[in-house]
Amino acid sequence: MCTLHTAQAQIPAGGTPLTPDDFLTTARRPISGSEARSQIVDVEHADFNRALRVEILHEAGDTWSVEIGNTTIAPVARGDVALIHFWARGTESSDETGEVFFTVYAQKGAPDWDKSLHRGVSVGAEWREFFFPFEFIDDYATGQAAINFGVGSRRQTIELAGFAVLHYGTQLQVDDLPAVKPTYAGREPDATWRSAAADRIRQHRQGDFTLAILGPNGQPLANAEVEVEMRRHAFLFGSALQIRRLSSAAAEDVVYREKVKELFNAASNENALKWPPWDGDWGSNFSREKALSGFEWLKAHGLHRRGHVLVWPGWSNLPQSLKDLEGNSDAATLIPPLIIAHIDEITQQMRDLVQEWDVINEPYHNHDVMDLSGEEVMVDWFAAARRNLPTAPLFINDFSILSNGGQDIAHQNHYEKTIQYLLDQGAPITGIGMQGHFGESVTAPSKVLSVLDRFARFGLDIKITEFDINSADQELLNDYTRDFMTAIFSHPAVTGLQFWGFWEKAHWRPAAALYTADWTPRPHAQIYKDLVFREWWTSAKGQTDASGQFSDRGFYGDYEARVRSGGETFTASFVLTPGSKTITIQLAATSIRASQDQPDRFNLQQNYPNPFNPSTTIGYALAAPTNVRLKVYNSLGQHIKTLVDASQAAGAREVIWDGTDHENQPASAGTYIYELATDYSTLQRPMMLLH
Repeated sequence: MCTLHTAQAQIPAGGTPLTPDDFLTTARRPISGSEARSQIVDVEHADFNRALRVEILHEAGDTWSVEIGNTTIAPVARGDVALIHFWARGTESSDETGEVFFTVYAQKGAPDWDKSLHRGVSVGAEWREFFFPFEFIDDYATGQAAINFGVGSRRQTIELAGFAVLHYGTQLQVDDLPAVKPTYAGREPDATWRSAAADRIRQHRQGDFTLAILGPNGQPLANAEVEVEMRRHAFLFGSALQIRRLSSAAAEDVVYREKVKELFNAASNENALKWPPWDGDWGSNFSREKALSGFEWLKAHGLHRRGHVLVWPGWSNLPQSLKDLEGNSDAATLIPPLIIAHIDEITQQMRDLVQEWDVINEPYHNHDVMDLSGEEVMVDWFAAARRNLPTAPLFINDFSILSNGGQDIAHQNHYEKTIQYLLDQGAPITGIGMQGHFGESVTAPSKVLSVLDRFARFGLDIKITEFDINSADQELLNDYTRDFMTAIFSHPAVTGLQFWGFWEKAHWRPAAALYTADWTPRPHAQIYKDLVFREWWTSAKGQTDASGQFSDRGFYGDYEARVRSGGETFTASFVLTPGSKTITIQLAATSIRASQDQPDRFNLQQNYPNPFNPSTTIGYALAAPTNVRLKVYNSLGQHIKTLVDASQAAGAREVIWDGTDHENQPASAGTYIYELATDYSTLQRPMMLLH
């Protein structure tokens, strides 16, 4: 959870109270009981001498299970600005940090409890002052809105003082008011967790390798020039996608697909395989045909493919055909076989396209089917998936395990208990999904790592399945993207990280998107690319020794080796995995020759290095004399530069692109297409320029 630093500013004049002046005596609060109790106590402070002390007596619960607050004493209009001001400290804590945790929210006073403000707070034993400016999202008459503290997440004692809510209407903007700035423990450059994470990355994500290069004659190739370039991570970096865009001809969807190929080696559907849209409940944007086409595109382009989700067992997330059974006296026996039939149908239809599945989603809040038919139905769902998919990874998935400061203890306890139950009952569960949705109350990296340690004891793969940060604070987005990704990548139990969308126009939380609507990369997009394709990427070069060997160290994944010897250039692929020692590469008898010997076909080589900065080499081979045009295009299809426009004899050639456009100005970072057009064929390949 973020630690909030005090805003050193004066409260502007002109605000009128929105709650009763004497908060201590008028606030709705627990006086005594088994869950919590409160009392007014004397304290010593320069700004106040009394405080409200609230003791939470249960070990864990929802934050709103114990509330303190007041309803508003004046009407407000949508867009009106208000300021919440208070002091707080924690006198007893059951948390390992020694801090207390609560949420502050301004909300509608009745269902659906729409919130104009919702912020998490952590504070230690010293008094700290807080300011929260916000805008009301709707009109509320007197008494129809409430300002609350949710304090019930764990056993703890909190003291609150100096509480006031001031209404400024439209005379001021939110930015005119003092505010605390969200941050988190471990953000500083010399935070102690960083060096340990770097050590774990070296230990668990990299390995030494030796290439034993054999020539076409099978003999060791000594003193050959070797360039090794990583092509794909073993660790899965992905995004949930709007699957319909993968088969759409719209210009923006063409770019969408290029970005998917540029950025990720894995993907899942956002909604397309959920049961209601699969059954046609969600309208024309969803169909089985579009789902199949989209996953076929992902398979054709070599992305790892997750299916989300077989069963989301709350009434609100079931298809209409099952919702119609709510209240039916026979529902407990009618619904389970219908769910099994759905699992059979969708897993069989997507068998060749989906490589792993979320079997159950969000069981903590979505448990209507289990309440109706018993917890054992969860075991049946995993068993049904395994009957149809003998080897596919099968996951459970839930939210608020890593978010909310890592302090949602009740949620974590339930998740741990559910996983243990599934294992005890023999369910073929192989993975644990943790969603990773964050607001501005982000979780300290050290806490993220401790939660991962807690669940790693099961020995199952862990994946971050739905990562995003919903904040307007770009600095927070930048720093926490870097730090969360680093912590996750460093943990040996984690096998993948998936964003929940990446483009502003296709994101449920647009403020979190990596790219704006016009495809401008936001700073945290560049941070993602720098980590995945620079800091955690391997490029190496050198010469083989007298025995034909070349050694180095790299990140686990797929590689291409280019070997130059005797005027010939050979390419070969290899995979670096944990435990790799000596990898023998037998070079093929065919190569791209630096001489003008005639190749037997037209060929366009993958550029190297790739990704690159500032220049890259493009090799191509001509099987016959021909006119040659080698051009570079951006991801929108716009012509950037012509590298070759000439008649050329048969043979192999290499051209260097220096990353500039036709006016010799540096091209922007991104994905580019280079195209070789001859009298006989047109060939294309993608490449990525970094800055």
